[in-house]
Amino acid sequence: MAATAPPEIQVYTLFPRTVVLGADLDVDPTNWHWIHCLTLPLETLDALQLSLNPYKWIRYAIGVVVGAQGDLSSSPDLPGAVDYDADPPAESAVLYYHTSDEERRRMFPADPNIGHTRITSSVATSRRAHFRGDVAERDGRVCVLSGAREPYCDAVHLVPHSKGDARRSRDPNRGDIVQDIDSVWNGLFLNKLTHVGLGKHVAFLMTPNFAMDTSDIDSTAPPAQQRCTVHLFQPDESYSLVGKTSGSPLRISDSPEWPPAILFDAVYAGAVFHYFCTQTWKDAVTTSWNDFFYPGGVMTAADAGYKGITDERATAAQRSRNQAAERQERYEARGAPDTWDLLGAMPYTLVPKDELHAVMREAKEKREANEQRRVQEKVLTWRMEVPADGSIGSKQTYKPRALTPSDTINLP
Repeated sequence: MAATAPPEIQVYTLFPRTVVLGADLDVDPTNWHWIHCLTLPLETLDALQLSLNPYKWIRYAIGVVVGAQGDLSSSPDLPGAVDYDADPPAESAVLYYHTSDEERRRMFPADPNIGHTRITSSVATSRRAHFRGDVAERDGRVCVLSGAREPYCDAVHLVPHSKGDARRSRDPNRGDIVQDIDSVWNGLFLNKLTHVGLGKHVAFLMTPNFAMDTSDIDSTAPPAQQRCTVHLFQPDESYSLVGKTSGSPLRISDSPEWPPAILFDAVYAGAVFHYFCTQTWKDAVTTSWNDFFYPGGVMTAADAGYKGITDERATAAQRSRNQAAERQERYEARGAPDTWDLLGAMPYTLVPKDELHAVMREAKEKREANEQRRVQEKVLTWRMEVPADGSIGSKQTYKPRALTPSDTINLP
């Protein structure tokens, strides 16, 4: 008798057959087909306890992976939403994620490789130092999850590579575009262990969002309370949370430079991708969307570090050119020595030329005579400390006598 497969939920979503860079997606029904995106083992969902209402979490998870807001249904033809407050099924089930035409036009799926370039560059640049300092200052110089002190923390890039402004944006306010990888709102101050797991088995869930409110995470919390919750997707990696448990809140800064929710969504999508996305979905997204993700090629943190060095050199060169131009402008504006230059030179301009030369010659002779006298005194002192037989090593003590006018040495 064949073994029964563990129950699971399969989630399908509509995906475009044709994607054109720089244009809204064609919403004609013939351009879209259903693709199996997520496979969610019921046993895993129960163990992870990612939400008090699993259907709401599934809606959020598929939404951040697909990059479009929609609703779950049990039918590919009928977009009627499931009961999001219901318990998950006991047996395997299939769900379909329906999106509106407007959502399809601006659909932007998560990058399959977002978690593969998260290692921070070790290239030292002033930009990188400023990034760490600014993120640490905003977050109180302690880990926002564990409270670990600054020496044990990293300034972490949420989106680990710059994708440029030419790419498609999911956010109407373009808040998901990282023009500068070292922008403070792309950073989070985290302990080093959590940093290593971020986007793989660790992610942060911002609520409320389009699918969940905060009471779906914590029944005692007000639904509209802003909260950032850590989720651990691999229980064996609990050390990554440094004493905290999955479901613990992060300390959120009230600074306007706190990262926007859409960047946390991108990191969360990376973890969902890693654990639950099908190979069919990964292949489809990679084939159709890679040019959208990296219109200028992938820029990892290491690439950005090198770019930071070249940018700094270019900035320094431009600054030197600007300073030279400013000096030239000041010189041309003056057209002649300024008042203080004239006042400083005035005493010398009033002295007759012959007298000025005589004064300068006399000063030179005095300097030379003083230098000769200093050298003579030094040599005579040394000579009178040395015995006549030249025995430098003698234990006899010699006291120098005072110089007299007859003590003269002719220097070459």
